[in-house]
Amino acid sequence: MDLEFLCDAYHVDEETIIAICVLSQDNQFELTSLIHPDDEDFEVSEYCTELTGIAKADLLEMPYFEDIYDELIDNIAAEDEILVWGNSDLEAIYKASINIAGELEFNIIDFQDEFREYCGLGFRPGLKKVFDALTQDAELVHHDVRSDTVMLKEIHRLFHEDKKGVMRKVKNRLK
Repeated sequence: MDLEFLCDAYHVDEETIIAICVLSQDNQFELTSLIHPDDEDFEVSEYCTELTGIAKADLLEMPYFEDIYDELIDNIAAEDEILVWGNSDLEAIYKASINIAGELEFNIIDFQDEFREYCGLGFRPGLKKVFDALTQDAELVHHDVRSDTVMLKEIHRLFHEDKKGVMRKVKNRLK
């Protein structure tokens, strides 16, 4: 899963999700949607549009998060694990689930943290930097909600195919 938020050059509003993408590992389910912020007076900064490609006009006719939440829950089994890259996405989806359902209704894992710990990194590596270290794919665009989810899915796949090989590549390229 990946989320995008309202932001400007100085701040990310982790309370305001403006895009979501969830891709199943077996390619049987995909949920990709822009999200209309709850605040009707929302603004999308030029910085946010440049970063994500999302403008205010793109969000005006989109569903609110609570409107797509049921589709998300209906397609996630109790034993499924949702992976995110970073604690911002983890905290945001946790808060959104609590606000809607009163509880977290699925298992969510910060794969960035698991990856960092296994590789023995003293910092939280960026998704695009890790993806670039592991692949030759230059087509995916960072901060595009679907591209970021595809990157996370590929990093996860490569990691579980050869943890030590991935660790060596990343350590050599992310110094």
